[in-house]
Amino acid sequence: MMKRLQFTLERLLLRGVHYRLLAAVLIVLSVAVIAGVVVRLLDPQFEELSGAVWWAFLRLSDPGYLGDDEGVVSRSVSTAVTVLGYVLFLGLLIAIMTQWMNAWIERVEAGLSELRISDHILILGWNHRTPYIVLELLRTKGRVSRFLKKHDAATLRIVILAEAVDVSLRDTLRSALGAYWDDRRVILRNGSPLHLDGLERASFRTAAAIILPGADFAIARPGVSDAEAVKALASISHHAGDNDRCPQAVAAFYNANRRQVAKAAYAGPLEAVDADQSVARILAQSALEPGLWGVYAELLSINEGNSLFVHAMRDGLEASFTELRAGAGDSTLIGLFRGSTQTVRLNPPPDTVVSQGDQLIFIAQRYEDCQIEAGATPQDLTSTPIKLGDDGTVARRILILGWSRKVPLLVQELLYYPDAVREIDIVSIAPGAQREDALAAMDYEAVRYRTANFLDPDELESLAPETYDNIILVARERLGDEAVADAATLSACVTLGMMPSMKGGPHVTVEILEEENLPLFGKRATDVMLSPMAVSYVLSQVALAPSLRRVYRALVHPSGAHIALRKLKSQAEGAHVLFGEVSATANLQGELAIGLLSPNINEGRVILNPGDDLSWEHNPEDCVVVLTVDTDH
Repeated sequence: MMKRLQFTLERLLLRGVHYRLLAAVLIVLSVAVIAGVVVRLLDPQFEELSGAVWWAFLRLSDPGYLGDDEGVVSRSVSTAVTVLGYVLFLGLLIAIMTQWMNAWIERVEAGLSELRISDHILILGWNHRTPYIVLELLRTKGRVSRFLKKHDAATLRIVILAEAVDVSLRDTLRSALGAYWDDRRVILRNGSPLHLDGLERASFRTAAAIILPGADFAIARPGVSDAEAVKALASISHHAGDNDRCPQAVAAFYNANRRQVAKAAYAGPLEAVDADQSVARILAQSALEPGLWGVYAELLSINEGNSLFVHAMRDGLEASFTELRAGAGDSTLIGLFRGSTQTVRLNPPPDTVVSQGDQLIFIAQRYEDCQIEAGATPQDLTSTPIKLGDDGTVARRILILGWSRKVPLLVQELLYYPDAVREIDIVSIAPGAQREDALAAMDYEAVRYRTANFLDPDELESLAPETYDNIILVARERLGDEAVADAATLSACVTLGMMPSMKGGPHVTVEILEEENLPLFGKRATDVMLSPMAVSYVLSQVALAPSLRRVYRALVHPSGAHIALRKLKSQAEGAHVLFGEVSATANLQGELAIGLLSPNINEGRVILNPGDDLSWEHNPEDCVVVLTVDTDH
């Protein structure tokens, strides 16, 4: 019987604060009644039970009555009741209200209430890319202003739907955003994008744009995450309601072939980003052409440098691509976006006619710089002996240290350049069978697998890394944490730098996951790629300007026009060089000069969109950043 009463009491207390307060009231009343009965029986001054109970309740609820009573019985019962009043009446009330307040605060922190806002950017899911996406959105100025104007909104508001929102998650986001943190603009909501209640909690129907960040760093089966993204898109389409529209969506996928599936599932405008494949392409190109990551780093980040912009062709203007490029002024015109076919052409043939309805693609510091001045003429060559070239194609031995789901994609991209890659060795402590299964479909004889703990200096030295032409350190997903993965990558990079045999040895390309670790590598590696930043930038900017997705894809695609470095050759070291003449020389080779990489200027960092007036003294290490000839892709 007692156990049954105990169970019933437990179930009642778990129903909420109202039942707990009711239980406290019953306990207090019980004590008052018992004390009243005792003094009524033992103290003759109490003639009625109701008066005795009221007397006991007053002493139970207010300790100020203590000392006003006379007689041993009254004083003893009064003292006991007053002490119980502190413990029961005040103690129970404070405990219940504190517990209720804490639960209410936790509920508020978790974001369980439904939002009533519109024209916001909704991010569905939390992973290692999410803080970077938010940061890029908050750091973007001009593009955000145009986005808000288009949606008739006054302030950019970002809603993040995460499955576990708590103080720790909020502190992580606040730390990642730093000075950009603003809880009035960044709102966290608890829920899953796979369930309607979670989507409604984030006000998905009235969002201006929706971003799906894709698979997390340590997810071993990213295809499952791709399927979840497709399901979320289908759910949004189905429950869009009477709005008769679905928000602009941007989704990151691991498998590129999911794009058509996602578009079939979503009724609204959708831009699918091949996240891991894009990272693999940039990593492969940066490894084969050291220094190239600096170009991508500037184009794929918000800073004081240059970015990519798509600008509509001015009404009534029709001209050849060469004429438009000559009149670009403070920007560099690199291609066009055909309005009729929705195709991107980077560095098209010079006589390509651009007309109304097409859009122009620029590299510029600001959107306002993307203007064409009519009547400009191309730069003519002078007698300065300038030549652009490369050192020829050399088949290379490449060493990949570490294993992640991006490695098969990286190998595939490297082998896209058969003349540049002779063999690839993949070294990891991950089981060789796992790596072989992941690459089995490729069946490349040039790929070999070795099992070794390269964090051990002796084992790393036994690999003879100095015999390779390029070394690629990838972030190891099996470590399961971004900070730990970067720590392992840094350790291996430092160990490589300590080896005497590595002096002047192979180029080292590194992938890291956290921006704060970037300065730790210093000059230990030729290129240090912050992969989450690159993908997050693309996702954030495509959400603001959807046409950019095709531009980014065309830029990193191995076929068609792509970014390359060309050695700048002159008759004498220290000769005066003008970038306008370099640009004219590149034009003769069918390439567009878009920047410069020289140890003599800008502390050896790349300069994009330098302008024809830039001049410097020639250095044998000077490289011109060019956009190669466009071909069908």
